[in-house]
Amino acid sequence: MKEVKTILANSRKQIILEKLHKEKRATVEELQDLTNSSLSTIRRDLNELEDQKLLRRVHGGAELPQDLLTELSTSEKSFRNVQEKRKIAQSAIQLITEGDTIYLDAGTTTGTMIPLLNQSKFPLTVVTNSVTHASKLIADHLTVHILGGLVKKTTDSVTGGNTLTQLSNYRFNIAFLGANAFDPSVGAMTPDSEEAAVKALAVQQ
Repeated sequence: MKEVKTILANSRKQIILEKLHKEKRATVEELQDLTNSSLSTIRRDLNELEDQKLLRRVHGGAELPQDLLTELSTSEKSFRNVQEKRKIAQSAIQLITEGDTIYLDAGTTTGTMIPLLNQSKFPLTVVTNSVTHASKLIADHLTVHILGGLVKKTTDSVTGGNTLTQLSNYRFNIAFLGANAFDPSVGAMTPDSEEAAVKALAVQQ
């Protein structure tokens, strides 16, 4: 009986990996239906596959591990960690005071602040390197500046020499940055050197 169970387990794991390679991510419920297995069995399989570095567990399911040098598109990121992003936005908005000039970096986490900025009651100046962010900052009390430069379509960010030149003309009370990773010793990180330069200058300014 033990040998049969092992074969079944390997078969389930193969089905799980094939699903992920085809669709990049899957929920626990989808995998449960696909393999006709219990929830606890699927979770155990996912944990074992993650230990083998064949997938990455995420809230409610699993996904293929991402290459650190591969940037997900804005549309892909917009469906990730939605509740966490809203909590960050709620905390971030508390740091802004009337009359501030703020830098709002491109990204889906910073983008979650936009409805809150539109609802704020006091005047603010917002500078952004995101075409999408600029188009959504529509409230009358907001003065919005968008930086010019090269548009990176996957992340909706504007970068390049012209961007840095324009950015150097501003001074900010606070900057809200998007990041791919964060380390306590070196700070925010991104795999794109052009975006890194914009973020670093925004902090400096």
